[in-house]
Amino acid sequence: MRKATKNGWIEWGFKRFNRLFVRMNFHRMKVLSEAKESDFSHSLFLINHSSWWDSLILYYLNDQYVRSDGYGMMDEEGMNRFPFFSKIGVYSINTASRTHLLHSLNYSIELLNRGKTVWIFPQGEEQHLEKRPLDFFNGISYIAEKAPRIQVIPVSLYYTLEHHRKPNVYILLGEPLSKESYHTLPRKQKTIYFEKHCTEQLDRLKERIIAEDHNGFTPI
Repeated sequence: MRKATKNGWIEWGFKRFNRLFVRMNFHRMKVLSEAKESDFSHSLFLINHSSWWDSLILYYLNDQYVRSDGYGMMDEEGMNRFPFFSKIGVYSINTASRTHLLHSLNYSIELLNRGKTVWIFPQGEEQHLEKRPLDFFNGISYIAEKAPRIQVIPVSLYYTLEHHRKPNVYILLGEPLSKESYHTLPRKQKTIYFEKHCTEQLDRLKERIIAEDHNGFTPI
């Protein structure tokens, strides 16, 4: 697998490019955090995946709001085509190879145990925003099982056209999931638990946006 090899200068430049790029293409981005902790270290973020924009939006969110030492996965083919991304904290995964998959999952655990954050799309690939079920893969449960001290935080992304030419994106950072509720569950049941909570949170966010209930959201 290809590990992340962060480069401070490249990160500095990419952050500025990404800020400009995102702000040019969206009217507004708003975030609501239900997490009580201000320290997001040792956090595994689980995010629904419906758009090409997701990774750039999350990079922007981490840059402007979460401010963690963040890392994320990209499929091996994409990493081979764009090795540059390893310089900003991206590492490879290949679900077709059990060996590669285990290396990637164990590398995620290593990062989390070192106090980093890991941002994962448990659906594995882009799916329509309204598709249900979300169909999570079991790798996230393997990570939670092998790194029991981490906090697992669901993140919901919802894109919408409202009263402007450009779209808006709303982000809901959920509360860390209760470890007591999932740590004794078998791996497959853990995945079902994570998927259920992420689905409920995404649907709750959707209902608020449809109702134009923006109370508590902060522009970023």
